[in-house]
Amino acid sequence: MKQPTKKVLITPQHWGLGHVTRTIPIIRYFVEQGWKVLLASSGPGAELLRKEFKDLQVFELPDYKILYPSRNMYWNMAIQMYKMHSAIIREHFAIRKICKLHEIDLLISDARLGAAQNFVPSIIITHHLHFPLSYRLFEWCADTWMRFFYMRFDQIWIPDFEESNNLGGALDHQFKSNKHYYFGPLSRFKKIESDKKYDYCFLLSGPEPQRTRLEKIFLSQLKNLNFKKAVLVRGSQNSEVIPIIKNLEIVDFATSHQLNEIMCSSDLIISRSGYSTLLDLSIINKKALLIPTPGQPEQEYLGRELARKKIFHCVDQDELDLIRDIPLAQELTGYKQLPDRIELCEIIPKLLSSLI
Repeated sequence: MKQPTKKVLITPQHWGLGHVTRTIPIIRYFVEQGWKVLLASSGPGAELLRKEFKDLQVFELPDYKILYPSRNMYWNMAIQMYKMHSAIIREHFAIRKICKLHEIDLLISDARLGAAQNFVPSIIITHHLHFPLSYRLFEWCADTWMRFFYMRFDQIWIPDFEESNNLGGALDHQFKSNKHYYFGPLSRFKKIESDKKYDYCFLLSGPEPQRTRLEKIFLSQLKNLNFKKAVLVRGSQNSEVIPIIKNLEIVDFATSHQLNEIMCSSDLIISRSGYSTLLDLSIINKKALLIPTPGQPEQEYLGRELARKKIFHCVDQDELDLIRDIPLAQELTGYKQLPDRIELCEIIPKLLSSLI
């Protein structure tokens, strides 16, 4: 008798598009293995999934709607804590409804803290297991808060190397449990040998209003920058009119294939220091100028560490000077000599063998 097709629900967070994009290889893996794949996200995250996977059903989930109005992370989180917890509760019950209605066999969340269900094997993908804050007491409180949610899942998948030569540093190597597993960089990209098309690729991403603020900084400084051709990938369908700048190509949203080609044919990437972007850079081996999102300690920590190790040049958003900083970024090498990447087809069956 033919075995019924197994069903997996994959639910990436929309907190910027990084969580969504790095689940793309996971989605592809389960599709290739013959699973029935259902997807759920929110806002632009759900829209991106619909563009990437036209044949898959995509459900809309409550959005956390996290904003970064201030450079002070403590203030940002304090004024939004109620909103975040409300979204976590609502997403838990929304996902429960989908799981019961569609008889889901496996649930995979990327950073959706309320996704875990006690009647479905539940996995969370995350790299952010530690808050690098200025005060130890605040660190302990934040880490304990996150641990409460993470330990509700059956497994924690960390897209990083377990070795000392890794990508996330303290963000994902201070966490202790018997549930977490490292499986190497998780990127939708592959390295493409391509002729140079762009001098610079400017990538915008992340929560508002900082995405728009950085876009305005880019546009004001690009007028004085000398280049043959550059591309600005906005990561937004904001209707605001972009001024015409000579030799600058504008792309609102790019599919994975399009962005892979754009980045591989660019001489330098200028972007946030978000972890998903770093995963992509580790695969395509490109040089980059990193600009952490103000008030987001994870990105600030990663940017500082990579600058300290002389891998990428990093600069604060308010201090960005493209004429000064681009040559400094071009002097550094980017990621080199990382451990061998683990293939998903090798590690996922091993991890699932104890769950289903």
